[in-house]
This record gives sequence, C-alpha cells and structure tokens, in this order.
Amino acid sequence: MTGQRPARTGPMHGNDAPAVVEMPPARRSAAAMCAVPGVLMLVIGLVRAGRPVLSWDEVTSAEVSQRTVGQIFDLVTNLDAVFGCYYVFLHFWSRLAGTSEVALRLPSIVAMAGGVAVAAELGRRLFSARIGLITGLILCLVPNTSRYAAEARPYAFACFFSVLAMLLLVVAVRRGSPYPWIGYGLSVTLLGLSHLLALTTLTAHAVLVGLVLLRERAGRRRLALTWGGTVLVALLPVLPIAYLGTHQEDTQLHWVEPITLGRIRAMPAAVFGSKEVAWLVIGMVVLAAWRPLRRLAPMAALVLGPTLTLALVSVLASPMWVARYLLVVLAPLAMLAAVALADRAPRVRIVAVLLLLAFVAVPGQRDVRAPAAKVGPDYRSAARIIGEFQRPGDVVVYPPKNRAIRAGMDYYLNRLPSRPADPLVKVPAPETGWLIAEEHPDLAEGYQRIWIVVGNRVADPAASRPALRPTLDAGYRRIGFWQPKRATVALYERRG
Repeated sequence: MTGQRPARTGPMHGNDAPAVVEMPPARRSAAAMCAVPGVLMLVIGLVRAGRPVLSWDEVTSAEVSQRTVGQIFDLVTNLDAVFGCYYVFLHFWSRLAGTSEVALRLPSIVAMAGGVAVAAELGRRLFSARIGLITGLILCLVPNTSRYAAEARPYAFACFFSVLAMLLLVVAVRRGSPYPWIGYGLSVTLLGLSHLLALTTLTAHAVLVGLVLLRERAGRRRLALTWGGTVLVALLPVLPIAYLGTHQEDTQLHWVEPITLGRIRAMPAAVFGSKEVAWLVIGMVVLAAWRPLRRLAPMAALVLGPTLTLALVSVLASPMWVARYLLVVLAPLAMLAAVALADRAPRVRIVAVLLLLAFVAVPGQRDVRAPAAKVGPDYRSAARIIGEFQRPGDVVVYPPKNRAIRAGMDYYLNRLPSRPADPLVKVPAPETGWLIAEEHPDLAEGYQRIWIVVGNRVADPAASRPALRPTLDAGYRRIGFWQPKRATVALYERRG
C-alpha cells in the first residue's frame, strides 16, 4: 500500500474498511506495469505450444469441435454437458483457425495470459502495483500455468474468469455504479459455463462482501441485495448445465479415485506442476499469514473455498479431488506469496527470490513441453509408424468401446497422404450422440494386413479384440511391434 489515501467514490465509509476500498487511484504507469506479466505469459505459452502431442482429453475436444452444432447438443444431453459451451466455441474457432495443435490451444493460451494480467491488476487494486507485478511474475513461472495454457480444454478460461469476476466485484463494490455489476454478473456466468466447479470461488466473493458489510454503516442493505441479486441472475444460464452435469456424474467422474491422505499430500505438487515450486510458494504464503487478516481474507477464501469444497464433496458425496479442478487457486496463492515477498522488502531480495523460483521451475517448465508431456498415448508417434510402413489395402482396428484411441489416431492419421481404413465403424461417433462409435462385432475376412493400436503398453495387442483372435491365430503372423508412450502398435500379415 502507498502512503496516500484516495478519495472514495463508492457508498462505503469508515476508516476500518477492507483493503478493497483503500486502493490507490489507478495510474497508467502502474496499470501498464501490471500488464507486463500478461504479455510475458502470452510469449511463454506460445513457446513450443504445438510440440506436446494432444492429450486424450484434447483429442475429444478436437473431434467434437468438428461436429455440427446440432450434434454437439445431442452429445451434451448424454455426456460432457459441463464442456458443452467450450465445444461450441471451439467449433466456430476451428472453422477460422484450423485444427492444428497450436490452433486448438491458442484460445487457452490467450485466456491464461489474460488471467495472469487480470491477477496482476487485482493485486494492484487490493494491495499495490509492486504486489500485482510480483503476482503476475510468479504465475508466469509456475509450470502448470504453461501446461494448461497449452491445453485445448476450458481450464484456462476458468482461471481467467475466476480472477476477472473477483476484480470486477472489487470495482463494483467500490464504485457502486451499475456497469461494473453488469460486468461482474456476466463474468460469473462465463465462469460457470467454462467449468462448473470453478463456481466454488463464489465463497471468496461472499467473504469480500461480508467484510464490507461488517465495516460499513451506510448502504449495507443495498450492497447485500445488489450482490445477491446479481449472483442469482448470473447463475440462471448455468442451471441447465448444472442439472445435466449432476445427472451425468456417473459417466463424467467414474474415473476419479477416492480422496485419501496420500492424495491430499500430493495435491500441491499436482496443482503447481512442480513439487519444489509448490512448497516454495506455499512457504511464502505462510509468511503472509502474519499480515492483518482483513486484508488477506478475500484471497485466503479464494484458496480455501474451492479446496475445502472439493475435499468435502469428495468425502461425503462423489470423488472430485482432481488437480486441474483446483487451478483457480494458483492466482490467489501467487498473490499471497507476493504480499509476503513485497511488503517492505528491498528490491534485491525480491529479485533473488524470483530468480530462485525461476531456477527451481526450469525442470517443470521443460517437462510440460516434452513431446509426450500430456496424459494419454503418443498418438503422433503411433500414426507416424503406420504412415511409414503402411501399404494400400491395410486396415486398422482398435479396442472396442474406446473413446480416446480412435479419436486420437484419426486426428493424426488424417494428416497423412493416405491412411488405413477403419472397417469396424458401423455408425461414426458424431452420429451416435456419444463419444464412442457403434461398431461391427467382427472384422470381415480378406484383408492382407491388419494394424492393431491399443492405448496402453501390452504384450499381446490381439487380446484387445477377442473376437478377432481366432482369425489372427489361424491365418496371420505378426510382422511388426512398436510401443510408443502408453501405446502399442502391431502389424499382422496374412500367411503365404
């Protein structure tokens, strides 16, 4: 905080109000300084953005984005309702930009860069320009900020709208005019549409408004009604998504493991993408706890609200303890760390700590840009193998009822000059209203060579298609066997 106390333009009064109403007047130089981390994050996010192969979730985004809008709506009534708005957005975006890895990931890169810039501006308004700048720089160094910036999924949008909603709430509470409230309500709606679980950040909004209500004498009723009404109206468009999402829980979250003490201990490293970065930042956050609680409470609630909510739901209802669902806590953690680092500290110490953080973040930043950094098979290498050794008339088969392996292989095989046919497809996935194609029970005879691709490393790929095993054993021999990351590719040729 600077030593200068600004004039207040909002309805609040009293010397003991939260820091939100004691922020210095906006200055162009300070605002421009807080924009620097956003530009830096944009550059960092673009570095080797197309190098990692698409993850098994990203290939779903790529496949669904090529469906018609009607087919996308058919899908979300059965599955993935919480991602429906993102799929529709990506549908129109890919029509303009294409479907390359970088094109699919570019909206997320821009969203994450915007989130870093907004987090820096939020830090400036709540504390000081220095704290805002340090907040943005810390976020730029966190490996998972880069990892999920270059991810064709909506998590970067959730990070952006979570800090944007808080920033607009700060502005709305201070000014009291209707326009910031409209922007705040719209950002809450978009937050819920980007990712339903990100609405857990509303607990921090309640804390912020509650602090103002406790400190202010005038305008309490008006502020409470304005905030509550804005949130209720903002959540109305999200209700259909929430309804469908809760009814799809068994198919949407069946893969999530139950929460355990071991998984709780592992969560900081999973959220940050680096154990060393996680505990260095958390260590600084602990030091910030010695500051006045009323100044830190909104950011602390922005960390604890989503974390405790997901933990309680995972214990009492359904497992949801997943690191990427908690990415929204990165910005407030970075801000709390910035408060501890910047408060009356000399510049040399600040630079030294940031350099240390950058040094320990290098391995994590390198790992998230590796060719096989994403979760799922290395579809690119598997497709390259088929492209190198295929012949006219070859066919390819996959394990039955598999979502990701066919979508991922189709994405990369379609880039080849020619590709093997997929004769088991009876009804393509876009026409089924699901993510899985309807298949023929068995492969017709007469093919000279058969490729089998499995989304895991297995010794016997033919075991993935039991109905095909008698045909392969009787008339074929295996002439090729490759195992890229989390995949097995085998080639069978007819004997004689």
